[in-house]
Amino acid sequence: MGDMNKFKLTCLAAGLSVASISANAFLITDWTYLNDAGFDQWTSSTDSIDPSGIDATGATLDVFDVEDLFGGELPKTLTWGAPYGSGNPRSALEIGEAQSDSVTTSVVDGVGTLDFATGTGLTHENWGVTGDTLVAATLFDGLFLTPTAPVVGPELIAPVLQFAVIFEETYNTPTGGVCKYGDTLVGEEGINVAGCSDLFTLVLGPDVTYQVVDGDIYLTNSFTIPFDGYNEYEYTLTTRLQGLTVLDDIDCGDAATCIGFLTEEQKTNELQAGFAISAARVPEPGTLAIFGLGLLGLASIRRRA
Repeated sequence: MGDMNKFKLTCLAAGLSVASISANAFLITDWTYLNDAGFDQWTSSTDSIDPSGIDATGATLDVFDVEDLFGGELPKTLTWGAPYGSGNPRSALEIGEAQSDSVTTSVVDGVGTLDFATGTGLTHENWGVTGDTLVAATLFDGLFLTPTAPVVGPELIAPVLQFAVIFEETYNTPTGGVCKYGDTLVGEEGINVAGCSDLFTLVLGPDVTYQVVDGDIYLTNSFTIPFDGYNEYEYTLTTRLQGLTVLDDIDCGDAATCIGFLTEEQKTNELQAGFAISAARVPEPGTLAIFGLGLLGLASIRRRA
């Protein structure tokens, strides 16, 4: 992660050096954005990075494919398993199309309401399959911000969300119809109506702030811009994930935080994403705090019973 942060610092410094900077404090109130995401290091094994049985397709946008930042082009879809059942597709995790639009700094010094812009979502095509299945992967989520008011600035690379992903393909119809997750039996109305739900888990670093509000997940990380006139405000990105049932009692050990999402069988399950920007004046000039979530080795992450 050190090289990635160094690269982002270089890009940000080079961009702001050509921007118009005043001795007065600048609060960036308006931005345009581009949000894209891709997968890396997928595996069907619990012991090693083994991609057997997993097909990776699609590609991130060129602006996302920066070699020193994300390692180049990344696929957007992982597909696995041999389908059973007439007409069933294979199971898959699919990252949605890149999103671009405008967004405002909607909360300043605690005043205002978060105004969420549409981000790049994730879909789990959950269908009965046999054979090799996805066990784990890495997901990069990149956000590119361009200030548009009160000054027009260069494109900035905002905090990069880097997740370890753990996936658990459950038996659809276990003995007695009792499922591992969810509080209903197979066939009863609820998360397990068409078979036992699968578990899709995002692994966060220990320094990530998150909370659950009415079943939605809110992740926050912050950054400042290290130039006179810009460094008197700290900006916070709040990422909202919604649309899936949350399992909030997953224990990954002391080194990580896990957020689990249950996905229904025989269904397209969509995890919707949005983000909002807030700002707060800092008492002293800040330093660059753009960061990504530390990559956690897949072999070191274990879900405790």
